[in-house]
Amino acid sequence: MTITKTKILIWFAATATLLAGCEATVKQPDDIQKEIETASEQIEQQVAKPPVLPSEVMQELMAPTTITERLSRSQVRFSIAADQVDAATFFASLVEGTPYSAAIHPDVTGAITLNLQQVSLQDALEVVQAMYGYDIRRTGNVLQVFPSKLRTETFSIDYLMLKRNGRSRTTINSSSLVDGDDNNDSSGSSSNRSNSSSSNRSSSSGSSSVDNAGTMIETESESDFWKELQSSVALMIGTGDGRAVISTPQSGLLTVRAMPAELAQVETFVNRLQNRVQRQVLLEAKILEVRLSDGYQQGIDWSAFGSSGFGAGSQSLAGAGFNPVTGNVTAGKGVPGNDIGNLIGGIFSIGYLSTDFNAVIDLLKTQGNVNVLSSPRISASNNQKAVIKVGSDEYFVTEVSATTVTGTSTSTTPEVELTPFFEGIALDVTPQIDDLGGILLHVHPSVTAISEQTKIISIFDQDLALPLAKSDIRETDTIVRANSGDVVVIGGLMNTLREQATSKVPVLGDIPLLGGLFTNVTEYEEKRELVIMLKPTIVETDYGLQSLKDSNSTIDSWYKDAQKRFDQ
Repeated sequence: MTITKTKILIWFAATATLLAGCEATVKQPDDIQKEIETASEQIEQQVAKPPVLPSEVMQELMAPTTITERLSRSQVRFSIAADQVDAATFFASLVEGTPYSAAIHPDVTGAITLNLQQVSLQDALEVVQAMYGYDIRRTGNVLQVFPSKLRTETFSIDYLMLKRNGRSRTTINSSSLVDGDDNNDSSGSSSNRSNSSSSNRSSSSGSSSVDNAGTMIETESESDFWKELQSSVALMIGTGDGRAVISTPQSGLLTVRAMPAELAQVETFVNRLQNRVQRQVLLEAKILEVRLSDGYQQGIDWSAFGSSGFGAGSQSLAGAGFNPVTGNVTAGKGVPGNDIGNLIGGIFSIGYLSTDFNAVIDLLKTQGNVNVLSSPRISASNNQKAVIKVGSDEYFVTEVSATTVTGTSTSTTPEVELTPFFEGIALDVTPQIDDLGGILLHVHPSVTAISEQTKIISIFDQDLALPLAKSDIRETDTIVRANSGDVVVIGGLMNTLREQATSKVPVLGDIPLLGGLFTNVTEYEEKRELVIMLKPTIVETDYGLQSLKDSNSTIDSWYKDAQKRFDQ
């Protein structure tokens, strides 16, 4: 057996980094240590006051728990050359000259052959464990080596014990009468000319049906975390030979019995899974209604944002264009109200330096009166639907029937069916976070206004007045991609209000019969556009600061080890 170890101290990395200009004098370790501590304090101050999130928001958020395993880095790198070396001898020799000890199970057998250059102790152990399947555990400074046999390990899973379903639907119905039998109608018409009108009416009544043509978008999501977790782990380790997977959602534990190499894969999977599901997105929204000025009756001129230094994605809003794949719309320059962005409306993302929506609102005020309808804010987990609902439910009569009971006396009991109609603002959002900090959003906002409308229907020469609910709905359903901190703007949701303005001469306008001569009634239309702004912000722990602290601790241990060698 031949094992060669060459301990390498990374003096050149610290020296090359901390040289000032052409200065030939190397700084002392104490000076380098002070500079590292100063840099850590500066970064910690920056993290303590993030420019994106206000302080009141951070107080409402629960810091996500990250359980990513942080293995201590080896302080020494060395080369290993082994050819058919007994496993017990290999592990015993591997820890010589290091602060670690080795405890080897008597059933550990086999021969190890490898050739590794400039690796740490942790790297060497991971390679041997992956190649030969030994069960290597580390407790403090003691390495425990077990043979490759079935082993039981329990993992802690931080997730709620629930099953969650979500559904979002946008429907456009267009009912129409469709003739179901043209031949029957033709036959009835030609058989009796004198009764063609009656015959046609009878034929139409018997053969026509209501065709509910239209468009519907329905989005469903179902989350059964514990069931999916158990089935995924079971597929990873397989079945047979005593392998088993047991999940206990109430205690948040996952117990797996498998081979050591398989348990290592399960551990990697569980760590990445929890890192994903525990990521959160802070969703801040502004729902605005803009009463358009006379110069912007065809819609908001988004080209003004381009001239103010805003950008849509990687393009400027001043350049017109529409991406049919992403649905992104950028307005073009031209006469206000006549460019592409105004005609299509749509969705685009505005990235800017401000930390709130005030800059966008100020620009919208130049094109009309801005009314903030709602400013909801909610935090949502990765791939979990968040719903915001602000409004009230109004009940309307949708069905009236009567039940007549005949006996010694006849009694009639009316039955009235009431149906709730929501009036207000609803917004449901589902975020998905990728590894690069991008956010994919499913957005479904809607603004609904309910009013009572009376319909008069003639039945058997009698007029029947029916109070019905009239819904004025403005909604959209789309999927859009944005970066953390970008503002996603949904525009183009316009409606027209017809109102009357009455002016009259005092006293004279109130005279009965003659008051109309001194009264002026003006009818006018008012265009309003609904604008929805949504800013998603990823909330997570700062891994950069923790990495710097770990590096500081590692370099400190290097200097202490080097100082001991110099003293010798």
